[in-house]
Amino acid sequence: MPHLKRQLHEAERTRDAAVESERLSEFARASKRGGPASLADAWARLVDRGLPLVERIRGDAASFRVTFVWRPDSPVKTPSIYTPVANVLSGESQLLPLGTTGVWYRSLLLPRGTRGLYAFSSHPTPDPSNGGDWGAYFRSLVPDPHGSIRLEMEKDPDDPDDAAASVSGFSLPGAPAQPWVTPEPSPTWTVESDLLRGRSLPGARRVWMYTPEGFDPRHRSYNLLLALDGVAYRSLVPTPAIVQYLVSRRAIGPTALVFVGNAVGAREVELLHNPGFVKFLTSDVLPWVRRRFHLRSDPEQTVIAGSSLGGLTAAYAALLAPQVFGGVLAQSGAFSWAGTDGMMGSPALMQEYARAPLRSTRFYLSAGSLETVVFPGTQTSLLSGVRHLRDVLIAKGYSVRYEEFRAGHDYFSWSDSMAQGLAHLLRSPAPRGRARR
Repeated sequence: MPHLKRQLHEAERTRDAAVESERLSEFARASKRGGPASLADAWARLVDRGLPLVERIRGDAASFRVTFVWRPDSPVKTPSIYTPVANVLSGESQLLPLGTTGVWYRSLLLPRGTRGLYAFSSHPTPDPSNGGDWGAYFRSLVPDPHGSIRLEMEKDPDDPDDAAASVSGFSLPGAPAQPWVTPEPSPTWTVESDLLRGRSLPGARRVWMYTPEGFDPRHRSYNLLLALDGVAYRSLVPTPAIVQYLVSRRAIGPTALVFVGNAVGAREVELLHNPGFVKFLTSDVLPWVRRRFHLRSDPEQTVIAGSSLGGLTAAYAALLAPQVFGGVLAQSGAFSWAGTDGMMGSPALMQEYARAPLRSTRFYLSAGSLETVVFPGTQTSLLSGVRHLRDVLIAKGYSVRYEEFRAGHDYFSWSDSMAQGLAHLLRSPAPRGRARR
């Protein structure tokens, strides 16, 4: 009940603030000037420039008012918006009705440079305090039909209950450029995949190998990027396009890609401080790469990447196998969420790094500046957890690059940190005769 009361209070408090959107207020006035024809005409003019509505705030050059607007095809009672830039605990995901127009909206004040994804649901957001059926909620999400950016998530080919999904995205002025979205003609990837069964884990996981045009490890040295949550990093995060762009700009050297999928229904177990999964990577996945593609990459050229629980596992894998993974690219890692006892809120990884011998592993850590919510069952925010690991690693003597992006827990923004992290960890050698600064 306290959580519900807080949601209702927040909804009332923000109801008037949301209508401060000048364009939404103009739509509301125009829709009342006549019958259905006036409403249709006003709606067409509102969405003509694309959604969401992004408006400057007088006297505040550092923020924008972003108004998400949805007009469902059929009547709904308690719709919501899913976007990682909203605070779900304070009711910011609840959509508000705009009179009798059939239009629902939610306005958020967001800092300049924010990037994020969003989608709508005819159902309320599950209550984080009691878990809720988030799987059913995510399956109910639909993209903004008038959004200017569409993001596609492919279906997991090995999960019969999974389905392809579409969400929308937005970027405020000042957000980092994403030039790989419309890349120049680039080498064609050769893609092969296989279902691997590990000796240390039950079930099978899909592994994809991407090799660039002209791939020949006998005559050229290649970097190797191993990305966890492989389905997401083949689609929502366009990793192949990002790597092609960086290679074409000589920001990194020639690179092969390995995407590791999850066993059906096992992600929260396998990516939760699980030594068996790390052994699967080192004893099954990489031998498959060496056997099938004859690629041997030095630790300095081998980066393991992941986000959220995948970021936790990337850092954990480098702790257990520093002789294999010389670079860690962890995006919004769930470092404050899991320990060896499987309980949330245990900073076991920080303790293990503090106690273990110093290695030559290099780290690129990133997080969203809006990842500040402390969810039920946890002790700190995700942002605090990432900063904590950063401080532990620096105090230990590791090479750490840390960046914060104006974003939430979000694959759209993780594209930015993927590019920045690869450019840092796999940067091309300086030309001969020129010192690297």
